[in-house]
Amino acid sequence: MKYYIAPMMGYSDCYLRCLADNLYGESISTFSEMIVDKAIIHNEIKTLEKHFLKNNRSAIQIAGSDPKEIKESVQKLNQIDYIKHLNFNLGCPSSRVQENKLGLALTKEPLLVEKCLESVVEYKNKVSVKCRLGLGLDEDINYIFSYLKLFSNLGIKNIFIHCRNGVLNLDTKKNRTIPKINYELFLKCRDKFPDLNLIPNGEINTKSTFDYFINHGVNHFMIGRQFAKDILFLEKIGLCKIENKKKAILKSINEFISHKFFNLNLIKKTIFTLLNDIPNSKKIRKDITIMDDINSLQNYFESNEFWN
Repeated sequence: MKYYIAPMMGYSDCYLRCLADNLYGESISTFSEMIVDKAIIHNEIKTLEKHFLKNNRSAIQIAGSDPKEIKESVQKLNQIDYIKHLNFNLGCPSSRVQENKLGLALTKEPLLVEKCLESVVEYKNKVSVKCRLGLGLDEDINYIFSYLKLFSNLGIKNIFIHCRNGVLNLDTKKNRTIPKINYELFLKCRDKFPDLNLIPNGEINTKSTFDYFINHGVNHFMIGRQFAKDILFLEKIGLCKIENKKKAILKSINEFISHKFFNLNLIKKTIFTLLNDIPNSKKIRKDITIMDDINSLQNYFESNEFWN
């Protein structure tokens, strides 16, 4: 079983990803928040140092709509040794993204998508795509089938599919629930394109949902907001075992300290994802909230045992 932690703006920052990697090891892979190609082109060093720790193990997700700019950003990423996986965003429906013809909005122009992906596949390491099942409220199997055929023709084998359509001009929050999830269509895609590695995403947040997919022969999953709220979620529902939480937390804090763009508030936000359902969580949150330096946080976890 393999679990991928979805790219989520405002959630999957470098601190959450680092902690997740140290807790779960090889069982998971993580993705950066979406980074627009222009940010890499015009401010490569600052952009990458902001989003990635020195001991990075995460994939980078990028978005773009100009094949030349995508190519230039890929050329820059080809010179970076600590990133080994590039994911291209064809699924984000947010208004801010669609204004620049990125993400889901780009898929309105299949020929432009093809040209963009021809630039993406110049990346020297692993390439994947994240997309939706369709565009608009109505099911259109030809949309996803035509794009999967394109991905296959370009040699892109790893496809992360949010198992519902995306709707432009509908706010981002509603796009997480409207229209209804469609796992059956995902399975049709899997059966139609056995040469591709299709990974489902979208509302995979209960043991019964995992079991549904496992019973249909799916053993790779992309999960998002449930994990971002409760980083121990996979262990709690019995899918993974974390050997030593304290050791993983202290290792993560040591990695946080070396970050050039160190942000204590974001680090606290990440630590809070550990505290669901443990005794005295309210007091622990209060203790952490008033800390004004990373050393206090480090000493706090060194001196206390919160998990057996």
